[in-house]
Formats: sequence, C-alpha cells, structure tokens
Amino acid sequence: MKTMERKATTIVAADVVGFSRLVAHAEEEVFSRLHDLRHTVIDPAVTAEGGRVVKTMGDGLLVEFPQPGAAIRASTAVQRAVAAHEADRPEETRIRFRVGINHGSVLVDGDDVLGDVVNIAARLETLSPPGGICVSRSVRDMLINDETLTITGQGMQYVRNIPTPVEVWQVSTGVEGDSPGQEQRRSDRPSVIVLPFDNMSPSIEDGFLADGIAEDVINALSRFRSLFVIARGSSFVYKDRANDVRQIAQDTGARYVVKGAVRRAGQRLRVSAQLIEAATGQQIWSDKYDRDIEDIFELQDDITRCLVTGLTPEIGVHERNISRSKPTDSLSAWELCQKGLTEIDMRTVGSFRNAYGLFKAAAEADVTYALPHALLGRVHAVRIYSGRSTDPQKDVAEGMKHATLAVQLDDRLELGHATLAQLMTIQGREADARAALARAKALNDNDALVYSVQTFINLFQPEPDTYEMETAGLEAVRLSPQDPLGWSFHWMLVMSIWLRDMELGENVRHYLDPAARLPGAETFVHIAVAVTALKRGDEATARLALDDALKVRPNLTLHTIRHAFHFPKWPALVAGVAPQLETLVEMGLPSE
Repeated sequence: MKTMERKATTIVAADVVGFSRLVAHAEEEVFSRLHDLRHTVIDPAVTAEGGRVVKTMGDGLLVEFPQPGAAIRASTAVQRAVAAHEADRPEETRIRFRVGINHGSVLVDGDDVLGDVVNIAARLETLSPPGGICVSRSVRDMLINDETLTITGQGMQYVRNIPTPVEVWQVSTGVEGDSPGQEQRRSDRPSVIVLPFDNMSPSIEDGFLADGIAEDVINALSRFRSLFVIARGSSFVYKDRANDVRQIAQDTGARYVVKGAVRRAGQRLRVSAQLIEAATGQQIWSDKYDRDIEDIFELQDDITRCLVTGLTPEIGVHERNISRSKPTDSLSAWELCQKGLTEIDMRTVGSFRNAYGLFKAAAEADVTYALPHALLGRVHAVRIYSGRSTDPQKDVAEGMKHATLAVQLDDRLELGHATLAQLMTIQGREADARAALARAKALNDNDALVYSVQTFINLFQPEPDTYEMETAGLEAVRLSPQDPLGWSFHWMLVMSIWLRDMELGENVRHYLDPAARLPGAETFVHIAVAVTALKRGDEATARLALDDALKVRPNLTLHTIRHAFHFPKWPALVAGVAPQLETLVEMGLPSE
C-alpha cells in the first residue's frame, strides 16, 4: 500500500457563479470566454505568485500556493481582472468567480492534494459572494498584520459534509457582487451600518478599544440573517469624519446607523450607543454602559453582547411597525414575514391563521427565500407547544417539510435549524434535536430564540434537566429582554421550577408574575396565576386571572388544559393542581 506524504500548503478553490445557467444560454461562447480568461488572466496570475493549478473540475479550479499571501494576491488580481474583462456585458451574462482559501496540512497523491484542508477550501468558496474571497481562520491569522487587506469576520458557519462549524472571514476585493436573485432579498432586509465609535478619552490607546468594540458589533450583527450589515471596510471610511446620517444612508443604502462613543475616567469606562433611522435621522434607541476596567478583552466582549442585545430587538420592532402600516398587496417577501410575525405574537386563532397565510404568501413571492419556510415550520411547532394542535402528527410532518426546505435553501439561517430542533424534539429525536440546536447556536449564539428552543428540548424529556432548562431560559431573557416572546421565556423558567419541585405555588412567582404581565401571554400562563392565587387563598386575583385566560382563548375548557399538551410530565403536573382546577370550574371555566 502506497504511503502518501503530507505537507503544509495553501489551497484555493474557485468556480464560476451560475455556470449551468450561463452554459444553457450560450454554451460555445461561454467555454470560449473561459478558455480566454484562463490563458490571459488566471494562469499568468497564478504563475506570478508561484502557484500551480492542481486540477480543473468543469466550472472550477483547484490551485496550490506556497503561502496565503501569494494566494490572496493572485486571487484578488484575478477577481478584479475578470470583473474588468466582463464589465461591458449584460449583468446576467457576465462570468464571475467565487473563491475559497484555506491553509494547512494536505495529503500529496502524485500531482493531486487531498484532505480536510481541500474540502474546507471548497466549502468556503460556496460562501463567497461573486467576485469575492472567503478564507479560513488559519489564513486570516497568517495575514492579520497585512495592512493592505480588509478582512471581515462572517462568524461560525456550518458547511456541507464538515461536522464542525468553520470560522469564515471575507477578504475585500472591491468587486464583490450579489448572485442573481439575491439583490432584491438583500435590499428588503434592514441594512445596518455601524460607524467607528468616537474616542472621547484623552488617551489615543482608547481609540483602539473604540475601534475594537465597533468591529465586534459589526461581526456579531452579521450573524443575524435577518440583517444586511455593511462591511467594516465600507463603514470605517467614515472614521474621524463629521457626516450627516442621511448622507451616509444615501452613500451606502443603509436603513439604520449605529453610532457610539467610548470615554475612560480612571478605571471606569463608559460606552454609549445610538440606533438611528437613517432616512429621517430619528433616534430609535440609545443606551450607555459603565464598566470597571480589569480584563480589557473580557470588557470588550461584555460591551459587545450588551450592544447587540439592545440593538437587534429594537430593529425588529421597528421593522414590524413599518410592515404593519403598509397594505399587504404592496409588501415584499421580507415584509410579509415581518407582518406575519406581528400576527403570530398575538396568539389568537385568527392571528395564527393570518400569520400562516402571510408566511405562505412570502414563500410564493420568492421561492428561493428560506425565511418564510422556517416561519411556516415554526407555526406548526407553536401549534403543538401551545396546546392548539388538533392533529400533532400532521403538524409535525408539515412543519418538518418546511423547516427542512428552509435549511436546504439557506444552511446558515439559524431559525431553520432551531425550528428543526423543536420539531425533532416532539418526534422523540433528542440527539438529532440537540445537533440541530448546536448548528443554530454555532451560527448565531446571540439569538434568544435559540436558547428558548433549548428549554423546549428539555421539556419533552422523560427526566428533564431543569437546571439546563433554567440557565437557557435566563440567557434568552438576557439576550432579548424586550422580545415579543418575552412572556414565553419567563414561562419556560416557570416550567423549569415546576418540573423540578413538582409544585406550582410561591416557588414560581418570581418568574410567573413577569410572564403574566408581558404582552402576548398565553392562556395557560393566566391559568397558572389563578392556581397559585387559589393556593394562597386569593380568590379575587384568581377570578381576574381566569377572565384573562378566557379572553385569550374563549373556547378554553378543563378538558383542553388536561389533554392539550404532549410532553411526558404534563399529566403528573396537572394532577398536582387538580383541586384548584376544579375550583376554577366552579368560577366559570367550562368543563368540556
């Protein structure tokens, strides 16, 4: 058996964007143009940097370079030259390449190279925008001191056939574009530009901290697929310049502008931030954070988390308000989804039906858009979790169909993986559910819904880990304290204590009272308030809570409460409050 050698090298994977579409349009012409580009642009650039073409693969190339710097220089030169070569052609007929670059140890098999380094380079290429370059963490670390490059973090990404997420970085070429069909969706999503934070301290050193916080916020926001975040290279051109936010919006197309400032006084640091609607200059949100300076990197991470926690819910609320004010027939697929979210948060029979119709319309408006399918899957899951499903098996099957399609359309959409985790949990597939949750969390660990799903996974286990459940619920509350689903985050905290103690009483009040006060609280939250009130002899509060429950769900009955939920511990929990439920029947809760 032949023993293959190993060596450290840099691998570049490249392919043509929309190759099948181009060939179907003009096969001979496309192959002729590719042949011309290969001999006049690609091969000379590779040779100039000491590289070699390992092999061609139909519409793609695998190229080896001695080190990352050479690979970046050659790839950037090719991307720019190809863009110039194709500039006079109609957009839909232009040849454009995607490029992925990785560095590490490969197996050498004659002239070929094999191994994970090659596989990851190929997967990085699929994440690259047309005309762009995506690189691995190893490549980024070797180029971190090259001041001629603009390298922007894209977060942890799961890629096909690679078991662990890959940290992805994008190198600016100046000629990046959108794939055909993506431009409309990107323009629909709210676009955000994070400006360099002002250093208000006398020390120049604090300017590096201000820049670091702004860059971290850009990277963290970029992990939300619901946002289109302007890259650092474009936002930092405004550093040390006085610019009106409306002019910035005109320059960049940003819908929202984030501005901030850093001020140090001794061992205390204050960071302030504002979220501004760019078109009007209206301030939507602002906050400030005071911290002691101990570990500067820990401080920077803490401030970043706080800023993202404040920013993302405010953008979501503002987007939903905008979509709610427009007639449905004028909404884009993105706006239809936002309007549907306002409906589902109302938690009524009519609002569930309306939400489903809006999400379905969004899916039909853009058949390549993953978000509406993730939301359709979520509606089916919520029907079951809220005790509203009349046919749980059918809801699981329909939900899985949509959630699976969402992940196929966009494997980086954390909501798709989180929805899969919810539905797999109901099917009793805990291991698969936790794997899907891990993917969602790796893609975006700042999304409160991901942690909420973690609580549901425990809810459906025969012996729930109530401490994990409580920790995840608290993290959801911390990440999005003003979330429209805030009541459910608190309710799952109630469930963690109820399941642990097998008792519903004063032990849950610190979580139950906020759950009941928050908008959108479901009927069973109010029933729990009524039960705990009866246990302490407060009949007046129990009557008010029962009224609230019946307002949310007028057809609520004792039979519904006993049989609506399908997680293992529910029958025992209901049995523990049977006397109080019977008292509620005497107060007006229908039996059947």
